[in-house]
Amino acid sequence: MTKKAKILTAVFVPIGVIAIALTVFFSVVLQAKNIRADSGSTDGGYDCVLGDIEGIVTANPRIVDIAMLGGHGVSSYNVKAGGAFGLSDAGGAMAKFDPLIKGFTFRFAKTQAADVKTLLGQGVRYMQIKCSRYSDGTWWAEHVLLSVPLETIITDLLNFLASSTGEVLLPMFEPVYLGENGTLSDLHDYIASVKADGKSLLDYVHYEAANVMNVDGAEGVRIGELRYNDVTLGGTQSGVVLLDSPDESKLDTEYIHSGHGDYDKYFFDEDANAYHPWHHRFDSDLLMDMIDGASKEASKAQYKDMLRVNQTQGAFNTHFADFGDMIIRWSLIDFANYHNPRVLDDPRFDAWLAAMPIVHTDFSNCKNKDFNARINAKIKAYNSRLVQEILLDPAAADLA
Repeated sequence: MTKKAKILTAVFVPIGVIAIALTVFFSVVLQAKNIRADSGSTDGGYDCVLGDIEGIVTANPRIVDIAMLGGHGVSSYNVKAGGAFGLSDAGGAMAKFDPLIKGFTFRFAKTQAADVKTLLGQGVRYMQIKCSRYSDGTWWAEHVLLSVPLETIITDLLNFLASSTGEVLLPMFEPVYLGENGTLSDLHDYIASVKADGKSLLDYVHYEAANVMNVDGAEGVRIGELRYNDVTLGGTQSGVVLLDSPDESKLDTEYIHSGHGDYDKYFFDEDANAYHPWHHRFDSDLLMDMIDGASKEASKAQYKDMLRVNQTQGAFNTHFADFGDMIIRWSLIDFANYHNPRVLDDPRFDAWLAAMPIVHTDFSNCKNKDFNARINAKIKAYNSRLVQEILLDPAAADLA
């Protein structure tokens, strides 16, 4: 090879390799729509996870002490690559570059592979539901991208409540856009307007009113005082504890928590009533160490009368250290398919569950390493022990 040829090779071969790598990156990595995971467990084997626990009515545990499987972003199951952005994200960088990165956007917007009806049948009881209100008055469930009309999710909740007995649901509505001059009262009114067989979610609220902001001396029941029998009418019906948690940074008007709506008093503010730290990373080992730190914080006395939520899920972020994992693990659901069983198998898991009884996950019906069945078994065993401990020492339960 001549000297000139060697020079040209030295210059153009690296350029060619870089060009190929960039082509693959932009045409495959940022455009591919495959989330690299199956549909998860769909056997519907967990329609009843509380109502059949022996002695639960007699023990009457506090709601904040009951273990539950949570579903992060249950509103995202129907997002589509290239689909419309929710209003709160429509002007952001991801929306502007979406034609170039629509596969990547989709893979990091979709957190659940199954609809809400399926997740309920797989034992999910605590649900984060992101939603937004449009100028025509319609409400949509979303997670960066629009998913389904909010009515669809509420109807699934209502159908489950009507067909079950002794179950407790904690739907947490997180409006990311309330509309111009909108307040949470508008959302509450809408939720009350959606009915199935003549009943709305408010018909399954069995407490008189909530101490919305968990303030000493305020009217309404505090979430730490709510017990199983309060919510389920002594185990004879299923019931709901309603939560909301607006993201103040995404509202275009002054944040108003409680306006003058008839239904405001039934919704507990999530931030005031729950310890739920979001770790915002995408490395499984790091996340588990962060969970361990959160569990130690959650064990402090100041949180004993609050919901304690173990947010196990990964999240898209701009940490350089997480970039490789976000490419290799491909999607939030693919990451959860790998990560969820690791969380469950960690030797610290039982301590985490005791400190933070709500286990909040992406891909909650994941069946890799039998995750969904095993997490439900863990939660059922935990709640059965809780009931038995209260039956053996009722006075200790009253002092919890």
